[in-house]
Amino acid sequence: MRHAFVVLCLLLLNGAIQAQPNTYDLPIKEHMFENGLRLLVLEQSGSHRVSCKIFFDMGALNEIPGELGSAHFLEHLMFKGTHTLGTTDWKAEQPLIESLFSTEAALIQELNSARNDLRERGVFEDYRHKTSNPTIDSLNQQIASIDQEISSYRDRGAMMRWYQSFGGTRLTASTEQEYMKFDINLPANRVELFLRIEADRMKNSVFREFDQERMILVEQRYGDLRRATTAYFEALNGVVSDIHPVYWPEGFLSDFNVYTRHYERALYEEYFVVNNATLVFIGGVNLESMIPMVEKYFGWMAPAPEPTRVKAIEPPPQAERRMIWRSTTIAPRVDIRYKIPGIGHPDRPVFDVLTEVASSQLRTALQSAGIEGRVSVNTRVVHTSRFGVPSSLNFEVVLSREEDLASAEQTIYRVLDALEENPVPDDQLETAVKRLRSGWYRTASNPDRLAFEIGHFQVMDRWQTLREHLTARDMTTGIDVQRVVRRYFIPENRTVGLVRSPEKDGRKREAL
Repeated sequence: MRHAFVVLCLLLLNGAIQAQPNTYDLPIKEHMFENGLRLLVLEQSGSHRVSCKIFFDMGALNEIPGELGSAHFLEHLMFKGTHTLGTTDWKAEQPLIESLFSTEAALIQELNSARNDLRERGVFEDYRHKTSNPTIDSLNQQIASIDQEISSYRDRGAMMRWYQSFGGTRLTASTEQEYMKFDINLPANRVELFLRIEADRMKNSVFREFDQERMILVEQRYGDLRRATTAYFEALNGVVSDIHPVYWPEGFLSDFNVYTRHYERALYEEYFVVNNATLVFIGGVNLESMIPMVEKYFGWMAPAPEPTRVKAIEPPPQAERRMIWRSTTIAPRVDIRYKIPGIGHPDRPVFDVLTEVASSQLRTALQSAGIEGRVSVNTRVVHTSRFGVPSSLNFEVVLSREEDLASAEQTIYRVLDALEENPVPDDQLETAVKRLRSGWYRTASNPDRLAFEIGHFQVMDRWQTLREHLTARDMTTGIDVQRVVRRYFIPENRTVGLVRSPEKDGRKREAL
């Protein structure tokens, strides 16, 4: 039955676009509540389920150095329940939570007071003057003791049990540079459960199992670092960027031990407010029925001061940058990155088309040159491929032979030179646009994926930009591609990363 519904949606969408070329009429209905909460509903008549999502305009961009990864950590903490979910006795637990925070406040004060004793004075962590003192040790022991007492009141997994008990599937959450979202797919007659739980999570989250979740993030970070390319990509991001946090990694190992409940609480209280949130529903509901239901659970919340926005602005590029990464575990590769504008800029849709065209042309050029390699042209930075802030377009070639490094780099330049000198042939442009449109059809036929697209565009710019972006991609011409290549793909805006073996350097260095 579900398969038939998906096929029907796909056929209807195809028919609509065939009847009205280059239009994407998403029947999204919007309601703005007086307190600033945004509600977006796309009704799918006949559906018995609903994709439910809540987006917050907050993510890794809002972190500070030394606390990287804290937004992702906050997502973990917000799954630990509230005053009513996740506890067996909130009245008994509450004073212990307050004691935990006051003890941590004393610890923070002592850490700040002892900063000269604790300061890192060496390079590469090869020397520390002192790592602790008796007061710090005592306070840490008190925190552990209080937390152990609190654990006797924990009711683990309460949120998940509620959702699953009422037919919820695909319970997920994610935190990226620009957003945090929580979502679930529910029967249409159980949507109110989502509003009850998410309103509670927004206002009453309790940061239980703090240190246990801290160690989960450490394990995840070790998992990332076990992939040989992680450190390489993070280093290359650092070369591309001067200051912008969109390029920062999701926490260094030295960050995780620094997280405090107070810092996480400050992020929570500033950004998880009703006027910084968007609700998205797709499926068997309509706007008229959702408005009073949302009002019941969120309408009482007063708007808060607008959260602090990211102030970092990447300065204009002035010179080509190059990084050589020596490795025995990573295949030889060439990465060339150019900074490009974010979603909402009129040039951004052209880069989607350019990505498809350049991928095909680069594969053909490498094959003609007798170079064996895997090609990827993408806009990925850390985990995400689209941003409302400037990021980068990446040309990546993973090679079979290290001796092809120089030739592969020059082949990329030749492809870009050809794109600059001549408009893209119509047949290549048509193929690229068809691939992008096919990808959109697959997204539009899946309520969960479509709801994500709508919410993501709202965070990056506004939800209406999604339709404008899709239409602009369809209307991209060969002249448009030629124009953006000339404007953005210049040496001053170029960062090159090369992976080669250490032996090619001529001498070995002592490991750091």
